[in-house]
Amino acid sequence: MRTGRPGGSCDISAEIECRGIACHAPAAAVAKSIEISLCRGVSAQRTGCVFLTFLLRCSRARAWGFMLKILRYIVPALTVFWILPDGLEAAGFTILRQSSKESLELHLYADEQSGYLDLRELAETLGDSLRWERPGEKLVWNIAGHSLVFEERLVFFLGDGHPYQLVAPCRLDGGKFLVPLQLAVEYLPGLVSGRFVYNRLDSRLIDKAGVRGEPAAAGQEKKAAPPAAPKTTTADGKNFRISKVVIDPGHGGKDPGTTGRKYKLDEKNIVLEISKKVAGNLKASKKVEVLLTRDRDVFIPLRDRGKLANESGAGLFVSIHVNAAKNRRVGGSTTYFLDAAKTDQARATAMLENAALDYETEEQDKGRLDEVNLILQDMAQNEYLRESKDLSAFIQSELCGLKELDDRGLDQAGFAVLKGAFMPAALIETAYISNESDEKLLNSAKFKDKLAEAIASGILKYIEHYHKKLASGN
Repeated sequence: MRTGRPGGSCDISAEIECRGIACHAPAAAVAKSIEISLCRGVSAQRTGCVFLTFLLRCSRARAWGFMLKILRYIVPALTVFWILPDGLEAAGFTILRQSSKESLELHLYADEQSGYLDLRELAETLGDSLRWERPGEKLVWNIAGHSLVFEERLVFFLGDGHPYQLVAPCRLDGGKFLVPLQLAVEYLPGLVSGRFVYNRLDSRLIDKAGVRGEPAAAGQEKKAAPPAAPKTTTADGKNFRISKVVIDPGHGGKDPGTTGRKYKLDEKNIVLEISKKVAGNLKASKKVEVLLTRDRDVFIPLRDRGKLANESGAGLFVSIHVNAAKNRRVGGSTTYFLDAAKTDQARATAMLENAALDYETEEQDKGRLDEVNLILQDMAQNEYLRESKDLSAFIQSELCGLKELDDRGLDQAGFAVLKGAFMPAALIETAYISNESDEKLLNSAKFKDKLAEAIASGILKYIEHYHKKLASGN
């Protein structure tokens, strides 16, 4: 289990400050800020220390009435979260059935990113149906006339078709499908307001219906249809098997990408070094041929990168980048696949990476973005959406094994560089160069070796998975 990041309690102080909350702010606003920190899994001990520091500041300002209001809002929550250990399993989460006054205790799990609930246990407690749409990966929970869809490693879920951002990705841990506590604290009361209310005073979810529905069916999986005969080639004789991978170091030449504050590192140089290491690891496996879109500091238009992959007959395209954010406390790794962005963070990241289009000044480059071409690209990419997501999941699963980095899960966005590659494709944001701790890691040759090993391992595991699926006829 990862321990807290350097800086400890400063994280929560910054959380409060970034929301503009001071001693004159409404007590509920401060309570909400600390509650968000707790839902993100910030250690309750650290949260408490910052809370006490905040009260001390209030006392110096002689804001006694404000202090009493804060205590009224926060103490009940802290009494629950104070006992959360830094291990996986923590104290319980309480649901009160209003009609019967029955109080039900659910297991609450915690790591540094979030408090988690087991979705199956939650569904069995609240009722209605839970089923696997894709066994071991995608769950659909139908509750009170609403359809909630969750997928492993994604940082959002779909509620009646609309995306809702989560503070941490969903996780599959052993036999448990874990969802952030935020689902019960914030989204259930919002989406099913006629039935659920979250009582912040005693940190309980109140179920006003209090009627258990049909037993959840999360453990029931549909029987697989008999596999079709293995198919390894297309009608024109091209092989379905993946024998060539294109690794794309982002940016380059006149496009430096983003730049670090402390070590003055340019993204273009970092990702070129990591990409060369990834290529070396893949070649060493002797399982695939590897091509780099660039092997030196040179500018290549985004469309030409995908074109190179297409014309080379490659089976996978992986673009490697580092991320940046205005909030310098944000850090960690994310792997993206091409689809419409569902979160603000995904939209911001796509805008950052697509800014490379500004360097493509020639009219012939910009002319390729006509409406017909964009429609054709979208149609071609839809064919590979499922496989692109699987590829991204395998890579992110390996990256989250690097304990130095926060796991920010899978996400999706409209990256221009991925639109031109007509094959399974992923874009990796290895770390945040705007975060001091991440930037220090990116300045370490040893850590870049570890990043490259993880990325190469994820690619090879996906290829193995894909070939097994191919052999089974699925």
